Amino acid sequence: MNALTATLRVLLRFGPWLVGQLVASTLTLARDVGTPGSTQRPRIVKLSLAGMGDVEITLLTSSITITPGTLVLAVAPADEHGPAAAYVQGLFGEDGAALVAGLEEMRDRLLDATRGTRHGRRGPRRDGTHEEGTLP
Repeated sequence: MNALTATLRVLLRFGPWLVGQLVASTLTLARDVGTPGSTQRPRIVKLSLAGMGDVEITLLTSSITITPGTLVLAVAPADEHGPAAAYVQGLFGEDGAALVAGLEEMRDRLLDATRGTRHGRRGPRRDGTHEEGTLP
């Protein structure tokens, strides 16, 4: 696959979804700032970047950072202790598992766009059956 095809696939598959996330996150943050009290519960989580290339990591960490309410604090390289990982601060991290799940969805959608696969995505196989451990 050439670079133009890969770029177009990222723009067409991942771009519109990312724009939707930017709008939703902006509205959530604006509502929190513009109303009395705060629902912010900052939390730092670790996001696995296993098997991702440098360009994919750069695209993902940039996408996370431009999304209001999230910030990539550091990227740790793969070593004897485990795969590469990003440390991300989420402003609305009361539920750490939900924060990680949202980041994993972004990662999986990006990998789907860059690789042209359903990497890590839940859903039916072409024959209508579901992979073990996925939701029907």
